[in-house]
Amino acid sequence: MNNSIQVKRYDYLDNIKWVLAVLVILHHSAGAAGLDQIGFNLPHVKESMQYQYGVLSIFQSFNQSFFMSLFFFISAYFVIPSFERKGTRTFMLDKLKRLGIPTLMTLFIITPIVSLELAASNLKGFFLNGNISLGVTWFCWTLIVFSGVFTLCRTGSQKVYVDKPFPAPWQILLFAVIMIPVNFFGLYMMEVLGSDFLGFHLLKYFPMYISMFYFGILAYRYQWLDKLEFKHAFFGILMWIVAFAFISPTASGYDLNGEMVMRGFTVIGMSMFLLYSFKMLFNTKGQWSSILARTAFAAYVVQIIPMKLTVDFYQPLMTQTPLINFAVIAIPSVIGSFAIGYLICKTPVLKRIF
Repeated sequence: MNNSIQVKRYDYLDNIKWVLAVLVILHHSAGAAGLDQIGFNLPHVKESMQYQYGVLSIFQSFNQSFFMSLFFFISAYFVIPSFERKGTRTFMLDKLKRLGIPTLMTLFIITPIVSLELAASNLKGFFLNGNISLGVTWFCWTLIVFSGVFTLCRTGSQKVYVDKPFPAPWQILLFAVIMIPVNFFGLYMMEVLGSDFLGFHLLKYFPMYISMFYFGILAYRYQWLDKLEFKHAFFGILMWIVAFAFISPTASGYDLNGEMVMRGFTVIGMSMFLLYSFKMLFNTKGQWSSILARTAFAAYVVQIIPMKLTVDFYQPLMTQTPLINFAVIAIPSVIGSFAIGYLICKTPVLKRIF
């Protein structure tokens, strides 16, 4: 074990993480406002106002096109230095503690608090067809598995090669094209096995989750973040725009799933754009950004609690305007999640986990 390895700390990665955590809460708030059936969402409004669900759906499509994949990339970036510093046993024990305990808390504490019926149905589904919903902590469970696979596959020293160039545009485009049939395979597996098979939520997205986790490891090894330039950000946002404006509609015109066709383009494109943008504009930490970064993971885990409380309180008073309902749910949910997260991170035992 090498105790001398230290990873360079990028403040902008911490800032991206708390911004992504806010985006996740907003994403689920859109569902709670009536867009998705999540077990405690508001009822649908009158027909004349339901067109606004389309706006919320576009918002969710924007998020889903990149945000969890970028989470996997950032998480993977710190895998090598953590592994080298701690060694195999401590590395995996740390993952089991910091990711496994929140997953178990969600399964056996948070979900029953929200709905005993949902918790019972969840466990029943696992024994019937292997599907079990871990709530938002499916991400934690998946990271445990990915980290375990990394540990098993690791061979030799993971030294840093700073001379490895950033991938060329043609290589990025080629990879996005190659991923199209792989994404469809993920979609097929989800249709066969279910949406939460063994706790892995929405298998159709896993080809890009796996890819971005792997790219995060490579990005550390080859110091790609230091080599990320404006041209990559411009190329990335162009990829994302073209994918939504042309690739997805064209695929849909041929009766193909447009999301699966464009996914490689949107994930990589928006990730490059955001990484560079935050690197240039938000690579500093103030008092509030430090607090938000520190509490982001806990806020992510507990978000369903303030969201459920807000929905229950607001439902008798709800308007027939979905966008207003979304705002009323989203604002308290974000504030409440980070407030609870802050308290968790101040609790002597829990702060060692979160």
